[in-house]
Amino acid sequence: MPDNPSPKRTKLPEQKISPEKQKQQGTVLTVLVILIAVGAAMILYRNGVIGGSASKRPVEEYLGAIASRDFDSYIGCMPSLMAGEYLTERDSLGLSGEEYMRELYSDYFAEFGDDMTVSLDFTGRSRIDSRYLENFSADWLEQFGEPIKISSAFEVDVTAHFAGSLSSDDIDLCCYVIKSGGRWCIAGCEYLTDVEELPEEE
Repeated sequence: MPDNPSPKRTKLPEQKISPEKQKQQGTVLTVLVILIAVGAAMILYRNGVIGGSASKRPVEEYLGAIASRDFDSYIGCMPSLMAGEYLTERDSLGLSGEEYMRELYSDYFAEFGDDMTVSLDFTGRSRIDSRYLENFSADWLEQFGEPIKISSAFEVDVTAHFAGSLSSDDIDLCCYVIKSGGRWCIAGCEYLTDVEELPEEE
């Protein structure tokens, strides 16, 4: 028997896309690319990979408020429940905001003078250790009776240049900043190097 001839393939007609359809597909593709880019940027921003200056702002406000004795700015860069504790203490002492700040940081003013200023050099930033966050969250729950939601957290290293009419000094600090409720807040600072105890104001 003769071999069967291989079937003849039918050539499919080329599909022609109308200019309107091409334009529509191009628009959809552009929108998808934009959505992906925006989504990636939001994830990076939320995690502090970009927009690093935002996590530095609470440190600037915190140390600047100490130097200028600005109580409102001082508590304004803290989580609201923490700020509330300082507000309650100030009111219980019957002090103005400036008087309270002077009392709270009397050793600094005794060392540097009433005209104390501060300038900052940021020297590093890294993610906060998970164990610190766990301890912080546990302490927060114990102190305030409700959990704190933290979407991102960093250790921000800074050299604070304090200066005034009496003296000047550079103090290396590690400040803990957290993003909670959609905003960056200061959670506390600690000395990176040993600092001689400043004299108490007489």
